[in-house]
Amino acid sequence: MRIPYGLKTAQTIHHRTWFRVYATVMVGPGFVHKAGVGKILIPHPPAINWLLRRGLSNKLGFKLTISHEMGHFQTAPFIVLYAIAILTSTFAAGRFNIPEVLFAMIGIQAAWEMLSEALTIVGNISYYRKCYKGIPKLPRITFWTATGMLTAGGWLIAFS
Repeated sequence: MRIPYGLKTAQTIHHRTWFRVYATVMVGPGFVHKAGVGKILIPHPPAINWLLRRGLSNKLGFKLTISHEMGHFQTAPFIVLYAIAILTSTFAAGRFNIPEVLFAMIGIQAAWEMLSEALTIVGNISYYRKCYKGIPKLPRITFWTATGMLTAGGWLIAFS
């Protein structure tokens, strides 16, 4: 297996969010990232970053991955409110079956991925464009299309 970003040891980054929570992201050297608050770090596969960073150098991929992961923390209050709205509407519509609730939750996760990557882009759009200059667009088109469709699917479950 390829070592993500060429890291031989784990890189740990700490950052304080705008709402004063200290977030931690740990990347490398294995396949799984870890992210959390304080000593509570939750491991997760870097599936979205794997797709979005295809073709980038290790250095650029690592930097954008950290920005994306920290974006999850920065947008957490908004996604919590969004999740409450989607799930409340889903249950209010009488949708209590597991497949529909699960699909609504997948839509919430997709929206969070979009929001995190949008924050990565908006945070330094000229740098983002420079990173991807000459890199095929298909992985990013796939990301935005898939997450957009999953988010819209969550809306359909909640509001139809």
